[in-house]
Amino acid sequence: MQPFNKEGHRRASEQNYTILCIDDESVNLKVLASIFKDHYNVVACKSAKQGFQHALQENPDIILLDVLMPEENGFELMEKLKQHPKLSHIPVIFITGLQDAEDEEKGLMLGACDYIQKPFNYGIVRARVNTHLEIIRQRNLLQKFALFDSLTELPNRRKWLQDSVDYWMSAKTAQSAMVYGIIDVDHFKKYNDYYGHQQGDVVLRKIANTIKRALFNYGGAIFRCGGEEFYFYFPMEKNTTTANILTTCLHSVTQLAIPHHAINTSCRVSVSIGAIQVIPNENTSIEQVMQQADERLYLVKNSTRNAISLLELNPNNQQIPLDIA
Repeated sequence: MQPFNKEGHRRASEQNYTILCIDDESVNLKVLASIFKDHYNVVACKSAKQGFQHALQENPDIILLDVLMPEENGFELMEKLKQHPKLSHIPVIFITGLQDAEDEEKGLMLGACDYIQKPFNYGIVRARVNTHLEIIRQRNLLQKFALFDSLTELPNRRKWLQDSVDYWMSAKTAQSAMVYGIIDVDHFKKYNDYYGHQQGDVVLRKIANTIKRALFNYGGAIFRCGGEEFYFYFPMEKNTTTANILTTCLHSVTQLAIPHHAINTSCRVSVSIGAIQVIPNENTSIEQVMQQADERLYLVKNSTRNAISLLELNPNNQQIPLDIA
């Protein structure tokens, strides 16, 4: 058996991919495992039923699937995989003894990304799997770039729209209290005008990193959703208060002690925060909550800045101000 080439080693080292092999013949599973086990995580099973369950549990990067199996064949399993929202994206390569072109066409029409006939050549199987894993790697990179801000390396607005709704729905089901809010850098335009945009970018990265670390300790997340504007959320903690968490975020920025001489010689870069504490319910939505967070932020920006305005919404959408100096 020929060893992996350098390209294969490079791909394998970039991610620990999982390959799910489904074949009712033990000898075929052993051969496939021997080809890939030293470079990837290989999961093997002997029936379509087991394969479907393993696909749900393991979320494999690619599936190698035999067609001729008892009880349920590979074509039938393929249809189930493509109909399941969590599994439909997984590429499937048929490896089968069927020689008819119509069978190959059927497999490809069902959504298979490749079709390899038995008896298979080890090198061909390895090369084709590596090719599709490379496509997966590139697709994941594109997805990452599409969902993250290149300057701060924080998730961006598109990612916020996905994650905030997911957390909202989870908290709604569990009836767990959440805090959603907006952070805005004070007098940032004046900072850019005085120090230049390159230095302004440095400041944004520092602020993003320090608040990200602060929120991470409480199970929260921060997203860059505008030039100097960040959205965030975190769950209510039993051992601390919302006020303490928000104050930690506020102070983490002032403790950076970044001079802001565009205001005065003693001024430091600071942020303002508008936040809403809420138990997600049928009477409100994430959009309404963020609108109210923006209103709280507006109050801070038009008063002292470098402060927090916190509002609690009860299940009836009644507002309870909890402003923090």
